[in-house]
Amino acid sequence: MNRETELGVQAWMDGELPPTEAASVATLATSDPQAAALLAELKHTRAALAGNELERAVPASREFYWSRIQRELERLENQPAAPRRPVWLSWWMRFLAPAAIVAVLALVLFTPTFAPSSAHRTVHPAEIESPLDDVSVLTFRSEAERMTVVWVNFQ
Repeated sequence: MNRETELGVQAWMDGELPPTEAASVATLATSDPQAAALLAELKHTRAALAGNELERAVPASREFYWSRIQRELERLENQPAAPRRPVWLSWWMRFLAPAAIVAVLALVLFTPTFAPSSAHRTVHPAEIESPLDDVSVLTFRSEAERMTVVWVNFQ
């Protein structure tokens, strides 16, 4: 059974077909086993839905809801349009603001950091590698005296 026949059986059961088509679908439902099975399934579904559908009581009439919708639409139509931004402001927001952000980031990232003056700078001794195996080195740093002592011992 094709889709049009199924829709025809459903429309016949709902009483939506004109009398000429209703007669042809009624004979089809009695002669075709698939159409008869579909009709029985649709009847069972209708009975199950009719007995178990929840009743929803609306506290107000339909006219009340439609009048609320109409009032809201009228209010929106009568509301003044939002003020438009000036052309220069939209140009600024579109082009210059992102360019300014990029410029500030470039300035922050690529500006060299200035080292403090040599009087206030603390110098930590670097590790020195010696190719000589019998040389030992001892390093001492005094922050109070601002002095580093390196003791080299040859064995």
